[in-house]
Order: sequence, then structure tokens, then C-alpha cells
Amino acid sequence: MKVITQNAVSPTEQTVKAFIRKVDWNLCRDFLAIVEYGGIGAAARATGRQQPSLSASLKRFENHIGFTLCSRSNRRIELTPSGKAVFELCREMACCVMAIPQHAAAAAGCVEGTLRVSMVADLGIRAVDDAIIMFHEIYPSVSLHIDVAPWRDTIEAVVRGDADIGISCDNAPRDTLRYVPIGREEQQLYCHASSRIFQELKSCSPDTTQYKPHIFSKYNFILTGNDEPQELFSFRKRHGLGRHVGGQADTLSEARRLIRLGVGIGFLPTDFAAGDVQNGQLVPLLPEAILPRYPIYMITRTETPDGTAASLIVNVIISRTAGKEMQKSL
Repeated sequence: MKVITQNAVSPTEQTVKAFIRKVDWNLCRDFLAIVEYGGIGAAARATGRQQPSLSASLKRFENHIGFTLCSRSNRRIELTPSGKAVFELCREMACCVMAIPQHAAAAAGCVEGTLRVSMVADLGIRAVDDAIIMFHEIYPSVSLHIDVAPWRDTIEAVVRGDADIGISCDNAPRDTLRYVPIGREEQQLYCHASSRIFQELKSCSPDTTQYKPHIFSKYNFILTGNDEPQELFSFRKRHGLGRHVGGQADTLSEARRLIRLGVGIGFLPTDFAAGDVQNGQLVPLLPEAILPRYPIYMITRTETPDGTAASLIVNVIISRTAGKEMQKSL
């Protein structure tokens, strides 16, 4: 996002008072959405609003403030210095507005409301279940709203403020987010026990622990699209896996279904596939020592106020796992 220069004119006392009387929080919210999504059109699509409505909202906000906040085009917006300053203030205001119900409840001696959680699908981390159980026991008046999304969408939901916490992997941590490790996930390559592929492999070597990744590059692969962790993507590309796509699924459950049907081979988290391995439906194909692994985090915004449901459940996680926050530099 590019910042453009603008001549500054100091507001008068009368102008400031007029702004205080007229300012509307919804205009701040719309301005935040326009900047965070990179344009009026993108913000309209993401929020379900009409583009002319958002454009008019931005114009009203600029009129109230008395400064041009950004230049507008079909593709992107460019913030002025005033726009950049107002954007930072609006972000702080958004955090304060979201914290009002929780702080009011805390002051009254109770914590209530809704904790919005965005998380990746089919997560098998025990610490997550333990934290939810413990949190509910301590704060029974807080309801949980869980939205399942690919890991990149989970992180963006936290950044935008659409989710109070995210539970996800993230290979490129951001300074604006707080990361508390809650476990690790590892991925194994599987095929169905009665598939043609496995019969072919057994005829070459009955010991599946000796298979090298590159020998699977010729087989049809089941991919998980946007939900594939970066570490797994890098592992596949390094060994040439997934050149031949037999199918693609948005969730691990559907990917497992295609693997069990013999459509192709594919990666699944080991905890997620453990039951199928135990009952003989799925066969692991790679040596354990080389499996791709990555951490799973509970993610919140760094400016999340103390006393909110989001900060309280993070404290529960830390107390349960002795987790240490991970800074971007690590």
C-alpha cells in the first residue's frame, strides 16, 4: 500500500467539536475494511456490502475529518499521510470497541459474551480440547462460536478482527500477532491397504519404512488445496510429489475419503489418520524420521486487551501447556 503526500491544515476548535458531534463508528469500521482489503471493491465483496455504499461511507468520513484519506482507483487505494494516521487510530478504536462488552462484564464480576474462534479443520491437538473444557468450567457464561477455515484465512480473520483467536499453523509469523504454541502436527503419506498402488509397492518391497519419497512422484495425488501447510507444500515440491493430481478436497475428511476409495495417495496428519491405520484401512508410506512437521499456535492480536475472553483463554492455554510466546524473529 503506497502512501501519498498531502498539504496539512490544522483543524480549528470548532471543527474538532463538529467532528465529535457527527462522527459515526460505522464510518471508521468501513474505512478499516477498505484499507485492510486493499480497495473498495475488494472490501465490498468480503463484507457483503454494496460498492457505492462503501464509497459513500468513505466520502462522508473524509468530510467529517476534513482531510482526504486516500486516493481511489479500480485496483487499489493509496493512503495519504492523514489516512495512514487515521487508519492506525481506527484500528486502536476497533480493539477498544470490541473490548467494551467484556470489560463491562468483568467490572460487574462476571465474564460473558461470545468468543469467536477461527481454526483449521479436523485438528487433533489435545491441548485445544483441554483448554476449551477448562475455559468453559471457569467462564460458563461465555459462548463459543467456531468457524472452520483454511489456515491462511484463519490468520486473516484474526488480523481483520473477525475472530478473537485463531488456531492454526503459520510459517511466517507477524509482529502484529501473538503466538502461543499449543502443539505440533506431523503429516504422513498414505494409501489404501487394498489399492493397486500398495499392491505394486509390496511386490517391490514389503517394508514400507524403506520407501523414499521420490518413488511416489509417478502416482496420482490427493491434494488439500488452500489448507495445505507451507511446510508440507515445500516437502512435496522438494521430492516431486503431486505432479499427477488424482483429486483435490477442501477438507481433510474428504481427502481421506478419496484416499480410502483408492483415487490416489495423499498426506494426512498422523493423529487424524491414526484410527484408519489401526483398523487396517490406511497404510503409512514414509519413514517417520523424514515426515514434515510444524507447530500449531493459538493466535491473537498483540493489542488484545486484558480481561477479554480471548486473553483469558490464552492464559488458560499457557497455564496448561507452559507455552512461550513466539516472536517473529524466532
